[in-house]
Amino acid sequence: MGNEEKAEQDTTEELLDTYERKRKNKTDDVIATQAVLCIILAVMFCCGRFFYPEITEAVFTRLKGLASDSSYVIVNPIDLLREVIDKH
Repeated sequence: MGNEEKAEQDTTEELLDTYERKRKNKTDDVIATQAVLCIILAVMFCCGRFFYPEITEAVFTRLKGLASDSSYVIVNPIDLLREVIDKH
C-alpha cells in the first residue's frame, strides 16, 4: 500500500508541475501562433500574387480598406455571413 500512495503522490505532483508550466507558457503560445499565422498569410499573398494576381489584388485591396476604416475594428462574422447569403 505504501508504494501505491507514493506513486499516486508523484503522479499528482507531476500533473501539477505540468499544469503550471503550461499555464506560464500561454502568452508564448499566443505570440508564436500569431507569428506563424502572419508568416502563412505572407506566403499565401506572395504565391497568390504570382499565380492569381487579380484575386490577390482584390483581397489585398479589401484588407487594406478594412485596416484603414476605424469603424470596423473587428468584423462581425455573422454580419459578414449575412452579406454573403444576401448576395446569393
